Amino acid sequence: MLTVLCSGGHSPGVTTAGLALTLTWPREILFAECDPAGGSVLSGYLVGQRQERGLGEWAVQLRRGADATATLTEQVLRLNDPENRRVLPGLASPSQVASVQPLWQDIAGTFARMVGDVIADIGRTGGTETPLPLLAGADQVLVIVQPTLRDLSALAPRFAEITAARGARPAPRVLLTGNGPYGRREVARSLGAEVTGHLPHDPKAAAILTHGLGSERHLSRSLLLRAARSLGAKLCEQVAV
Repeated sequence: MLTVLCSGGHSPGVTTAGLALTLTWPREILFAECDPAGGSVLSGYLVGQRQERGLGEWAVQLRRGADATATLTEQVLRLNDPENRRVLPGLASPSQVASVQPLWQDIAGTFARMVGDVIADIGRTGGTETPLPLLAGADQVLVIVQPTLRDLSALAPRFAEITAARGARPAPRVLLTGNGPYGRREVARSLGAEVTGHLPHDPKAAAILTHGLGSERHLSRSLLLRAARSLGAKLCEQVAV
């Protein structure tokens, strides 16, 4: 099952949400940083890990005609976890986007064929560099937004574009993050979309996931991961694989 996470305007914590879901996902999972603007896990949650692995190096191998599935296994990092949780770090520099752009279709196909699930973080949508094959090929798309007027206003004009990119696939759904004055019903009515969940404002847990700061002990019992665990179980139940 391929799940794509994105935002439609401002940056409300797509990568943070993706990592929280990955750490609590009920099945084998790969978190893939596919944001054209570049990755952040190697300078944040996975700071200190090997820097030469990731999407950029995988793209080099694909352009040389290498087997996509076999070379992907060489580029992922395994989390220190008894479950099979892995991370594909994102681009080290936005300058690498041009070399990856022609490969998104192959990348989407590889993710779709993989044993286990994939969560792909594509960051903000709406630009010419948006990886449309991932949006079109995903089993489900979650558009992440904070329930504030600023964020909802930025998302509204792009939500229709995300929906159009899905074609005949199930429509994108909304995942709320953080604090704001609007509840699920108001957001659903405003965007004309289903709201699938809400990840709470949890600064301590977010700091660990975004900057690698803080105690893993706190993370495991945080409100954020508890909510992510419940959401991940629901998402797996909702989409047949």
